Amino acid sequence: MKYDIPVHNHVYTLVATLQEAGYETYIVGGAIRDHLLGRTPKDYDISTAATPEEVRSVFGRRNARIIGKRFRLVHVTMGRELFEVSTFRRAPQQNSALTQKKELPENMILSDNDFGTAEEDAWRRDFTINALFYDPVKKELLDYTGKGLEDIQKRVVRAIGEAQLRFEEDPVRMLRALKLVGQYDFSMDAVTETALFSSLPLLRHAAPSRLSLELEKILGSCYGDRHLQTFHDFGLLEYFLPEIEAAWETPAAEYMLDLLNERNCRVAEGRYRNSVSLAMAAIVLPFVEQELENAPGDLWTHTPETGAIINDVLERVFSPLTLMNRMTFSALRVLLLQPVINEVDADPDDLMRNRSYPHARELHLIRTAVFDGDLAAEEERLPVCAARRPVNRKNNSRHPARNSGKKRGNM
Repeated sequence: MKYDIPVHNHVYTLVATLQEAGYETYIVGGAIRDHLLGRTPKDYDISTAATPEEVRSVFGRRNARIIGKRFRLVHVTMGRELFEVSTFRRAPQQNSALTQKKELPENMILSDNDFGTAEEDAWRRDFTINALFYDPVKKELLDYTGKGLEDIQKRVVRAIGEAQLRFEEDPVRMLRALKLVGQYDFSMDAVTETALFSSLPLLRHAAPSRLSLELEKILGSCYGDRHLQTFHDFGLLEYFLPEIEAAWETPAAEYMLDLLNERNCRVAEGRYRNSVSLAMAAIVLPFVEQELENAPGDLWTHTPETGAIINDVLERVFSPLTLMNRMTFSALRVLLLQPVINEVDADPDDLMRNRSYPHARELHLIRTAVFDGDLAAEEERLPVCAARRPVNRKNNSRHPARNSGKKRGNM
């Protein structure tokens, strides 16, 4: 069908270049979904009939680099921007002997490099709303599943094909389904939701590196509080971040969500950068105060042991996942500066010279706005921030029966 979707100039050039070289090529997935929802895409994914080697041949080795093993694709540089270009895939052949050897679910995809056609590629994707293809040259929108456009309009997350099989093939898809629910306020169709509930334990088989990458994306977005809330509501959080799930109904967790929400509001308004380390520090701060036996909002007095204690809490909160060392170290420095910023006799010049001071000051302002209810901080907030603040979290569970009778621990 004809559709006029405005796209980034580099994206148009990339698609047109591959088409001129004789390769069928489209913009795919989330970028099309976001455009149709009236949102600005964060990035663009390109899918083509060209193999990774052929893509590299078109753009040259200097501008195109083949990456990945489980899923080979090409990073193409245009100007100062980087774009992912993948080759059309078909449903991969299962290797039951290999999955049995690794003690993994029989249908789990261990390699996804079976190339195919555009239509085969659409049918092997996760959800209908992510299976739309757009040709910016011909201005054509392709909906091979016949449900993608309708589900976007109805705000429904629907698995393509057999939902149970989709989650068995790749348990990380459950995470992505719930990110769509939390971020866009979508609902899941009944079959997809039922399959997700029965598949949650499979998340333990997902590669830790992939889960850590998903966590990094969540922390780098301005929807992290919504994602965590949705993961909890649907029972996934205990398989993803079990330490946070165990503390969910404690004051420290409520405080954590408030801090993270305030950070996300300021990122959405363009006032703060989307720093992962700042999000980490905002999540961990209440649990550091608790570990150091301080009341919520009461900062600690620094001792020689404080750094090791904070580092231990950082590792424990995000366990079993492991984020990049530079992010963890940056979050540690941001947290260590919190009581220093509060000192009336602190040397401002010394603070300004500290490379972590900008993010530390941001966390200080977030904490002040959330915990102390600083009027000036509240008054400077834009309307979008107030609108994004979750309402009545304690009664927000979509499936309270799933959580009834559970005991919550303290971190």
